[in-house]
Amino acid sequence: MVNDHFNVILIAIDTLRADRVGCLGSGYPTMPNVDSLCRDSVAFTNHYAEAIPTHPSFTTIFTGTTPLIHSIVSHGGKVQLSGSILTLPQILNEAGYLTIAVDNLATHMYAGWFARGYRYYIDIGGLVVISNGIKVNGEYVNAKVKDAFELINRYKNEPFLLFIHYWDPHAPYIPPKPYAEKFYHGDYSKGDLVSRLNSTAWGRLLLKDSWIRDLINSGVNDPDYIRALYDSEAAYVDERIGELMSIINNTGLLEDTLIVLTSDHGEGLGEHNVYYEHHGLYEWDVKTPLIIRLPDKLIDEVGRGKAKGVKYDAFVQNTDITPTILDSLGLKIPEYMTGLSLLKVIRGESKGHDAVFSLENTRQTARMIRVGEWKLIQWIRNDTYGRRSGHVELYNLAKDPTESRNMATEEGEITLRLLGLIERRYREVAGANDPLILQEISVPIKP
Repeated sequence: MVNDHFNVILIAIDTLRADRVGCLGSGYPTMPNVDSLCRDSVAFTNHYAEAIPTHPSFTTIFTGTTPLIHSIVSHGGKVQLSGSILTLPQILNEAGYLTIAVDNLATHMYAGWFARGYRYYIDIGGLVVISNGIKVNGEYVNAKVKDAFELINRYKNEPFLLFIHYWDPHAPYIPPKPYAEKFYHGDYSKGDLVSRLNSTAWGRLLLKDSWIRDLINSGVNDPDYIRALYDSEAAYVDERIGELMSIINNTGLLEDTLIVLTSDHGEGLGEHNVYYEHHGLYEWDVKTPLIIRLPDKLIDEVGRGKAKGVKYDAFVQNTDITPTILDSLGLKIPEYMTGLSLLKVIRGESKGHDAVFSLENTRQTARMIRVGEWKLIQWIRNDTYGRRSGHVELYNLAKDPTESRNMATEEGEITLRLLGLIERRYREVAGANDPLILQEISVPIKP
């Protein structure tokens, strides 16, 4: 049985860094509409993507299952999701929900499993860009959202799942001109952007043929200007979120709807020499926003002091999103799901995960673990930044939140303990079928 027939709206803002959301503690002024949603929601300040980038992360979200089991560890890789692993829309479709996606992962990204379970899949189109993502304007997405709400009105007696995928602020950063002026007031011709990009293989690739080259040819040489363009895109998509919330309010569905807002991964804006892309298991990439507005009846049941305008610092992962949705609807969580229902955290029944993990196998191959204040990253293959297979980095995030001081040698005991923990997890969960070993890098950076 469906619990009170709550509806579900799952909002994904592609490539949005957690530190660009003010209500998560950053104080950034870029996203006032998301901050407004946050005031009526619960927010998780230590939410991690268990796999990056797009395909692995969204597969993890929709299956509630670790990538060590679902095996989608590469964006644009050769592996397809097994039919034995059901996705959220499949489960809700079987439970009698109207299921609608406003998306393009299945239609333009060669990943058909993202369409499974939807009664209506509304394609938002878009253009393939250098990072193998799809760029599409948020206003066009909202035009398709209005089509989705016409379907919801047509089937108004059915509870629904609506998935909405915004691609701003994914590169290329091309916000309308007034937005950029809000975040940059310098001289964009002064700086060292070209020399920075020339220092890495990925940067040189950007200089050869991309939107960055076009900006440089127009006179841009200040990295801060590019960061401002990213922030401008975040501000632009925030306005689209404001429009979406107005649509939801005008339909009268808000009080009976579970709203989840998240991202698949973050973005490198020059940190660790990663420019305008999302490879690297650093905080700016793997730590993503998670904001959950519970239906009013569920807020009353849990208690407003726990479920409205509250931030939780428990360690959680994007494997937890689907189990949380199913639990909120009173539906059984399949045994194969490795995620945790975050209602348990909100109710005080769980402190979250003891450790959080992430991995990547698209531009480079690496794995990550965080336990308490300590975070370890281990490279499985050589990368184009000079790191060799087996290279380890250890950071104390309490003292070094920007991950600038590698303490792997200095803190040898901690390094060995975290290496042991991550190796044990891989052996227990994946065994001899470790997808990071069995699968090739899908989109390598060519020097």
